[in-house]
Amino acid sequence: MLLRANPGVVPASAGRGDPLFSAESITTCVSRLLEVKQQQELLANEQKELNEQLRLAHLRGDLLTLLPAGKDGNGYQITPELVLNRRPGRKQWTYSVDCKEIEWQLKARQSYEQQSGVASYSVGSAFWEVRAGKG
Repeated sequence: MLLRANPGVVPASAGRGDPLFSAESITTCVSRLLEVKQQQELLANEQKELNEQLRLAHLRGDLLTLLPAGKDGNGYQITPELVLNRRPGRKQWTYSVDCKEIEWQLKARQSYEQQSGVASYSVGSAFWEVRAGKG
């Protein structure tokens, strides 16, 4: 059961005897959260490896020679329901020395205002972090 509440609002069902909020339930929740986090990391690594495999197949020309072109000619038809499209990378800007100097000046000024108390800050929403214990 997933329980959602706005910050600072305790659900009406959250009495002291509620098994949803027992030590065992909370331990199970945190343990599962750690498992999900670890699975996400494994999936991210697998995704990186699979993307690298596709990149190498593309560079070798294997995609072009082994797969039929997609309907619009921009990708490869893997199955009738699955198309592989190659998207261009994002723009990466390189700025002039003048622009970089202005950026450095801005960063220096921001640092100065933070240290001197002129700048103000706010704190974002709290969040949970779960890590495996050492040992």
